[in-house]
Order: sequence, then structure tokens, then C-alpha cells
Amino acid sequence: MMEEEKSATKKIYEQVEQYAKTSMELYKLKAAKKASDSFATVAIVYVLWVLASMFFLFVGIAAALYFGEVLGGAHYGFFLVAGIYALVLVVVVLAKKSLQDSITNIIVKQIFKD
Repeated sequence: MMEEEKSATKKIYEQVEQYAKTSMELYKLKAAKKASDSFATVAIVYVLWVLASMFFLFVGIAAALYFGEVLGGAHYGFFLVAGIYALVLVVVVLAKKSLQDSITNIIVKQIFKD
């Protein structure tokens, strides 16, 4: 009788130990997936940022040259485009809190999605 209780206790202990190991492995795999998803998102955002920057750079130069031709001097075109960029900067600074909250929400959703 005593032998059976020790055997049953040992079996339960082994099952609990296996459950703990399996749970730990599952948490490691979930963490690895979250980390790889986050890294992929950061990489994609970085590539898009670089491409968007190049796009706006060349569009800005083209617009400055066009407006310079229309206004009678290249410097006028560049001043006009710089003014437009300054206006966009002011809008972004004024909307900073709202933009920051939106970005934070996107990041949190990305981290906690299943």
C-alpha cells in the first residue's frame, strides 16, 4: 500500500514537472513570436520611412524647381516649398500628443495581439 502511494505521488510529481517544462517552452515560443513580429514591424516601418523620405525629398525638389520657374527664380520656388514644409511641421507639432497616442496604441495592440 505504501509503495503504491509513493508510486502515485512520484507519477503526479513527474506529470507536474512535465507540465511546468511544457508551459515554460510554450511561453518561450510565444515570446519569440512576439519578438519576431515586433522586429518585422520595425523593419517594415524603417523601410517605408526611408522610401517616403526619398519620395518627399525628390517631390520637394521637383516642386521647388517648378515653382521657381513659374515665379521667375529658383530661389523663390525653394522658399515656397520650405514654407510649405514649415507649415506641415507646425501642424505636426500641434498634433504631437494625438499622434503620439495613436502610435502608442498601435504598438500596444501589436504586442498584445494573439
